[in-house]
Amino acid sequence: MENKEQWIRDTAAQSTSWKDFAERLGYSYQTARVWSMRYNLDIPDGRVGNPSGSPKQAERNHDIWHRRYNLNETLQSIGERYGITRQRVLAIAKREAKRLAKEV
Repeated sequence: MENKEQWIRDTAAQSTSWKDFAERLGYSYQTARVWSMRYNLDIPDGRVGNPSGSPKQAERNHDIWHRRYNLNETLQSIGERYGITRQRVLAIAKREAKRLAKEV
């Protein structure tokens, strides 16, 4: 039993999102959620812009905001750089602007 719990904890520590956690375990998302609640694990959400997202996502969001509002790059050029749509670039830039405004 302890080996299984340790394996789950180790897997959770390496995971970047719920989907990643479930895939690493080889089980469904629902089963992964049950195990995380049972063992009180903190799994990153993995969504862009979410506070529990990875540091790389936070860095990317800030870079998108910087390119959009400070360097005046187009939505199209930023989207091509990151492989996302213009609409997604705009949404990320606006969300990051709100987040930064709260920090000030």
